[in-house]
Amino acid sequence: MKDLVKSNGRKQGKRRIKGGMVTKPTAGGVIADIVITAIVALAAFICIIPMWHVLMSSISDGYDIYNYSGIALVPRGEVTFGAYKELFAFQDGLLWIGLMNTFIYTFGTVGIGVCINVCAGYALSRKTKLGPVMALLCVFSVMFSGGMAPLYWVVDSLHLTNTYFSVILTECTMGMSMVLAGMAFKSVPEDTVEAARIDGAGHIRVMFQIMLPQCINIFMVTILMTFINSWNSYVGVQLYNGFDSNLYSLQLVIDQFKQVIDSLMSGGTPPYEMYPVQFAGIIFTTLPIMIAMPFFQKQLERGVITGAVKG
Repeated sequence: MKDLVKSNGRKQGKRRIKGGMVTKPTAGGVIADIVITAIVALAAFICIIPMWHVLMSSISDGYDIYNYSGIALVPRGEVTFGAYKELFAFQDGLLWIGLMNTFIYTFGTVGIGVCINVCAGYALSRKTKLGPVMALLCVFSVMFSGGMAPLYWVVDSLHLTNTYFSVILTECTMGMSMVLAGMAFKSVPEDTVEAARIDGAGHIRVMFQIMLPQCINIFMVTILMTFINSWNSYVGVQLYNGFDSNLYSLQLVIDQFKQVIDSLMSGGTPPYEMYPVQFAGIIFTTLPIMIAMPFFQKQLERGVITGAVKG
């Protein structure tokens, strides 16, 4: 009897539940799962292999990796961490200045951008006379741009060049983020807002305590995209703060590394030990993003939705 129960349990464990009914996996479903898994595995491999090549190159012997033209699946020559030592000592610690500036740019951009997106999204979600006009202007700014020259002229005329605010204020948000924020607020049931207003809640309380917690998952997407774009910012820092090395971001510092290394390697007796430094810089710059991504992913999947509709 026990053997019969175990056998039935194993058979049912191999079945799938669909629409409240237990169904057996079909041959087509199994084949589709295999194909999808293979495609995802291939895509993951394609994404991982370049970073793996950079990692192996950063701990390889300079001469061997310089004269190697393939993908480095293993360290070439003797394993050494001298590239990281040279990286941290480059121009009296310029890397640490770039890291500090990148943190300032990133957290300043994300913080101000969240405040602007929340306020703009709330305004766009309310039924006002100028709401459609403001939404149209946001969409218009996504499709058309005046270019970098007019933007630089505006920033320079406000005396913001060679300051942190020149990058933070120009990259903290964009029209599409405001439109997404407005759509997120519109997804909140109006009965919830009306119930809060009956209890005496004003715009600020409704916006931050009632509506925002119910659509925080969409805002996490905008926060994630703003964080990644700000961390990888290069053009804005070079354009506005490129004349002051004390305001360099990590990306600009890495570019300085590459320029110096290229000039050294083009000389008569190139210092091969400096060649892996550029790969070490890429690893050092990418590592914080790789560490932060799992935490963002957890928040995105959680999708916290709170609040209730009063009857």
